[in-house]
Amino acid sequence: MARQPISDSLKRQVLTEAGYRCAVPTCRGILALDLHHIVEVQEDGKNTLSNLIALCPTCHALYTRGTISKDAIYAYKATLVSLSAAFDREAVDNLLFLGISSPRRNLIVSGDGVLKFSSLIAAGYADYQQLANNASLIVTYTLGLTPKGAVLLNAWRSGDRSSLANIIGSEASE
Repeated sequence: MARQPISDSLKRQVLTEAGYRCAVPTCRGILALDLHHIVEVQEDGKNTLSNLIALCPTCHALYTRGTISKDAIYAYKATLVSLSAAFDREAVDNLLFLGISSPRRNLIVSGDGVLKFSSLIAAGYADYQQLANNASLIVTYTLGLTPKGAVLLNAWRSGDRSSLANIIGSEASE
């Protein structure tokens, strides 16, 4: 099958789904992005939103070399589809940030900070606890991932389709 050009509209949809970042959660590069066919064109892969994923040139090359598996690409795409349908780009970035900054609940924020994470808290991916008021009467909170949030983030980062299916499947049945 001859490669057909990807329309500008479809390019924008794929890039928007990925937050204009590489879909690999351990990368999230933004300088240059390729659109990768999950089912290759030579295997009859189509130019559809469900078959395209945004990858930076480095991650694209890592996939081509076999360093990033096809299963991982499917997991990254499924996670992006799920997260972009449920959350805005800032919330997705906040989820990744929590995974980096607060594996032991050490992120301390103000009430405004809690509000930045409110959609993740409401979905059960993050939680918070109020700390005692300090001398200047500013209320602070600790913020961190819930076990459910940690499982989702670990499945996304590792590209583990079965773990991802378990977390997404368990949410569908809730």
